[in-house]
Amino acid sequence: MSEDDLIELFRSQDVDALKQVIAVLDGAGIGYHLIADEGGFDLTSIGSGDDDSERVINIERSNFEAARTLLEEDCLKADLPKDHHLLHSSDEELIEVVTHASEWSAFDTAHARRLLGERGVDVKKLEEERAARVARLRAGQPGPKGLILFGWVFSILGGLIGIAVAYSLMTSKVTKADGEFLKYDEVTRKIGGKMFKVAVIVAVISVILRFTVFAKL
Repeated sequence: MSEDDLIELFRSQDVDALKQVIAVLDGAGIGYHLIADEGGFDLTSIGSGDDDSERVINIERSNFEAARTLLEEDCLKADLPKDHHLLHSSDEELIEVVTHASEWSAFDTAHARRLLGERGVDVKKLEEERAARVARLRAGQPGPKGLILFGWVFSILGGLIGIAVAYSLMTSKVTKADGEFLKYDEVTRKIGGKMFKVAVIVAVISVILRFTVFAKL
């Protein structure tokens, strides 16, 4: 599995918090990768010594929504501390937490949603609006026709520019409050893939010709 298939679910220096998240994931049969943030190496256990390094739990992107939902449900088992900032937050501030959940912990998001419900705010509608927004972001946008034409011209001519444009169409990403998403839609990414193959083939042929045919002239 490549690193591109993984997404950060949780990070903390709190050993007990890490163990609780792992227990939730294990209980649901969701695989995870636990790493030390500054070291970047895989860990087989969290340990219980004096090590206070921050650790990160990464999971497959396809499991993120399910894992996040489970964590939020688990977080509701613990009450908010009496001095917690959410207890003094306005409806608008709580809505900001719920609609931009990726920027907040599962604990904050779960309790913000609970507090809004207790205040009579239609949380379901907020979540539906967020789901629709995320769906649009995941679908991506059509690539600019001018850029695609530009890329094809340079791909056929064999320039590195064509390869760069094609790669950009395939892999460009945008970062929003709801997460990181591929910038262009599936149709555009497929065009980019074809363009990339053509550009590479033409570039290889150009190099071969340069060092064979043209070298004899």
